[in-house]
Amino acid sequence: MKKWIITLAAFMAVGVYFAWPKVNLEEPVIMSVQFDEVTKTLAVSYIVDQDDDTYVMEIAHNTKGFYPLRPNIHEDGITDFTQVLAAQNGYELREDVVKLTDDQLAYFLSLEGRVLPVQISFEDYSPIETMLVLLLEDEAADAAKDHHLLRYTYTSAEDVTIDSIGHYDSAATISFEQNREEAVFPLTLKQGDTVDIIIHEPYKLSLKDRLLLEITTTENQSFSKNILMTEAIPEGYLKQIVEESNGYNDSSR
Repeated sequence: MKKWIITLAAFMAVGVYFAWPKVNLEEPVIMSVQFDEVTKTLAVSYIVDQDDDTYVMEIAHNTKGFYPLRPNIHEDGITDFTQVLAAQNGYELREDVVKLTDDQLAYFLSLEGRVLPVQISFEDYSPIETMLVLLLEDEAADAAKDHHLLRYTYTSAEDVTIDSIGHYDSAATISFEQNREEAVFPLTLKQGDTVDIIIHEPYKLSLKDRLLLEITTTENQSFSKNILMTEAIPEGYLKQIVEESNGYNDSSR
């Protein structure tokens, strides 16, 4: 009897979560802003209310502005370049893409670093400040699927001590293993030694979403790698992100 009561309570909790009125968004929640050298694009993915007709108008860096092409504007303001990637619980995950000219591509490739501050302007909203990550062609790396995780094995090209490994522009988390045991930093590697970087929640937040890894050594050297994300977002994920962005807590219900 007790088992059935616990099971019923679990189903009721899930039902209440999905039926609970959604949080109204005061502005879009930006999930990913990425420059891709391979596709010569800037891509912005964001969450909005499903009945919100907003779209990306401009991506601005310093004094330069970059604009999605909008040749086929419909009555609701959405264009053929605004794609709905997911719809859940009254929210949509959308993506707008800027196709770069050769000059614009060269501009981004001339900048130092892999992360830049930008402003994203949406129709009917004030500009939102966020970060753009630069994904370079020669830094693309392959990872192996490990159930619902990704496992990327970094092989050291020389004797080195790694101080830290971090990532940008993703809701994913990462952990580290060496010979299937937890890796402890600083991590000393001989030439040819490896460390496994485990990517948890490798959800695709845009059509070609890539995770940017930064590997930093104790000698202040850094190596960047970007990895294609593989997993579709689970049901209820958009609502979870919106609630977290609004500081919403289950205890406040």
